[in-house]
Amino acid sequence: MRFLIYKPDGIGDFILATGCIRLLAAEVGEENLTLCVRDQLAELASTQFPHATIVSLPLATKRKVINLFAVNFTNCLPVWLRIRRMRVDAALSLRSMRDYLDSFLFFSAATQRIIAPENLLCRSRRKPRLFVEWLVKILRRPEILPYPEARPGVPSELECNRLVVSKALHRDIPPDAIVPTLHSTIHASEPCWVCCPLSSTEKKDYPFESWREVFQQIASRHATPAIFLVGMESQRAKLEAFRELLQDIPVSVRVEIPADLSAFVNLLAGASMVFTVDTAASHIACALDRPCLVLFSGQNQGMFGPWTRSAKQSWLLPEYPGGKKKGKWHRALSPDRAAAEALKLLA
Repeated sequence: MRFLIYKPDGIGDFILATGCIRLLAAEVGEENLTLCVRDQLAELASTQFPHATIVSLPLATKRKVINLFAVNFTNCLPVWLRIRRMRVDAALSLRSMRDYLDSFLFFSAATQRIIAPENLLCRSRRKPRLFVEWLVKILRRPEILPYPEARPGVPSELECNRLVVSKALHRDIPPDAIVPTLHSTIHASEPCWVCCPLSSTEKKDYPFESWREVFQQIASRHATPAIFLVGMESQRAKLEAFRELLQDIPVSVRVEIPADLSAFVNLLAGASMVFTVDTAASHIACALDRPCLVLFSGQNQGMFGPWTRSAKQSWLLPEYPGGKKKGKWHRALSPDRAAAEALKLLA
């Protein structure tokens, strides 16, 4: 059997799908899989699934001069023609928030069997979106699955992927069979801890001053190797400011900007401990089964996280007095508690 797998999401979302993709590769052969991913993820997808066909979607994320849909539609026309020429036994969408372009690309697949989760964007009840969904259902007769609730330890996105793959394979796949995994090409490296303190939104970031308290407490009670502060080039200035703040801690601290996504994966794979917030680093570290402490804001809790591969990973949630959420989340997650959890993982 040949499968087209549509997954043009962000890094963390793609990581969450790796377990399902590996299961399908084991069932039908990796060479019988075609993965549609964003161009930023094409190189990583090729590294993780070297025998699959990778289709790169050149999707812009910001509006420039003309309408964003028009820009992306024009950019993706060659990809659409390529998808139309493919002959597959089934097309599977692992994307639960499909915009108009997603619907156009995915439902154009040249196959009689199309499986997708409910489109969560339709819950806004906007009439144009509802009309598009109604139209593709009439024209393509897809198998649409209700979006699931989260299970304990299984975020709803993971559960959604599991249901799609179960439908494709005509049997119920257990949750432990689709746990995300990543492979790395790392060899022996110097012992280090990696801290990825910055996410895509400041609302999920833990304050640098609080991180400093965490590392001070850990360093006073545990042998501490070099600490790498890791992020993107656009985050270098903030990371350098963080490095300056850590100067009084008696350990080597340096800023590290990986050359690409695969280099980032390898850097995390070689770390003896990963400290981060709810960002791509948390999903990569868990998928690599590295010791990892995630200071979790609770934003979108149950949808994308928390999840772990083993007891080596811990997602700490804020503990609000009286159970009522008041103030910023990081004030309800103390450095003392974070340091104690890190020392437990290091032990």
